[in-house]
Amino acid sequence: MTSSESTFSLIEFIKISKRVYIIGNGGSYANAMHICNDLLSKGVKAYTLDPSTLVAFSNDFGFNNCFAHWLNIVAEENDLLIAMSGSGKSENILRAIEVADRKGMNVYKIFGNERGEDMQQAEESQLRIGHEVWKLLGL
Repeated sequence: MTSSESTFSLIEFIKISKRVYIIGNGGSYANAMHICNDLLSKGVKAYTLDPSTLVAFSNDFGFNNCFAHWLNIVAEENDLLIAMSGSGKSENILRAIEVADRKGMNVYKIFGNERGEDMQQAEESQLRIGHEVWKLLGL
């Protein structure tokens, strides 16, 4: 399943998924870490690639494969991938989505280019969606 539209479907994906993996580059990576911490505070098994592993995987397997390699190792069917990108064109994000699809993961994209947003608007939307999800998950 792939969606990039409603927060409601993201909530549903979180509820039916065993684990949630969140990825992004630059500001989107910082947002991934922020949203991951918020979801953890709600008891969601949420993960993002830590900086030291990101650099090691990028060095060993190339930056375009860092997230894909990580998901190949840890992700399973019915886990959720939240993929964030301002442009929607980042090779490492697109390759991770391919791995997620192959593994039978749920995929939720927050791509600024699909929303007609510039980079700043895209990164603001990522946090807004993350905070809306946090609120809807309750305590």
